[in-house]
Amino acid sequence: MVKRDFIRNILLAVLAVFILLLLRIFVFSTYRVTPDDANSYLKTGDLITISKKEKPDYKEFVVYQVGDKSYIGRIIGEPTDSVTYMDDIFYLNNKAEEQSYIEKLKTSYHAKNADNPFTADFTVATITKGKYQEIPKGKYLVLNDNRTNTKDSRTFGLIKKSQIKGVVTFRILPLKTFGFVSKE
Repeated sequence: MVKRDFIRNILLAVLAVFILLLLRIFVFSTYRVTPDDANSYLKTGDLITISKKEKPDYKEFVVYQVGDKSYIGRIIGEPTDSVTYMDDIFYLNNKAEEQSYIEKLKTSYHAKNADNPFTADFTVATITKGKYQEIPKGKYLVLNDNRTNTKDSRTFGLIKKSQIKGVVTFRILPLKTFGFVSKE
């Protein structure tokens, strides 16, 4: 009787590990936030999960791949959107749009660099070297919340949907900030 229970428990444990492995391969993955990825919401060293099946939406953090390196950024433009950044004001489809999620970083930056813009001027046309006026299907405009770090669409161009590894959904570590990641 004891031997049968032991074998059953071993088989259940192997099955659980197998299911977790399949979920990790096909549904979610983890990512550790690097100093370049860090912002006022995601800190260096945070361990986050990314959902591979979730469709990326406006204002969500995504992990994307350029070459053999991964980056985290926020989607600020989706297909068919027209995006302009001028005089530190963000225009989405020709309407000024609030970006409350970067206000702390922007205020801190302006305290030290009063005359310099936190986000340099650009449009979809300047990012794509005149090829597009609005974001084409299957591509996204992704920026870092820390806009002084230009390792995002301003350097790499529009990010293809195939480059997006997943949407950041949950923070695992540190435990004091354990929970879902919000857009704001």
